[in-house]
Amino acid sequence: MYQKLFFSFLIIFLVTSCSKNKEPEINIPSDQEKSFEIYKEAVEAMYRNDYFYASKKFSEAEQIFPKIEFSAKASLMSSYCLYLINFYPEATANLERFITQYPADKNIPYAHYLIAISLYEQILDEKKDLKPLIEAKKYFTIITNDFKDTDYALDAKYKLDL
Repeated sequence: MYQKLFFSFLIIFLVTSCSKNKEPEINIPSDQEKSFEIYKEAVEAMYRNDYFYASKKFSEAEQIFPKIEFSAKASLMSSYCLYLINFYPEATANLERFITQYPADKNIPYAHYLIAISLYEQILDEKKDLKPLIEAKKYFTIITNDFKDTDYALDAKYKLDL
């Protein structure tokens, strides 16, 4: 009788001692994982033609990317989205910030070209306002002089001739 009671207590003790209530581990994503998720969300928004939202997401991803190459790419993509929705002053300001913040990036010629195109598309009537025309000419000249070996130089020469 005592033996059965002893074994039942032993079994109950072993079962209850082995079953601890562990709290489920919450997997908090790191900044790097978050930044790639945000970047992916921005690219998807671009494919949906939601450029304003994509621009905001690219800017958000730029701030938390751990590597400078990814931050530079996100900044450039944000500017491109702003350009696509005809927010030319914002795109130009963002691109100028890109050029000063990432001077060694491989996409500097493209940034200059995008600034020049943004200014070029703001030319309404050269008889009324010469500022966009002069600014666009300045950037197209920079492209033809400093980045001669790029595809952008050919288009810049063509736009300068116009």
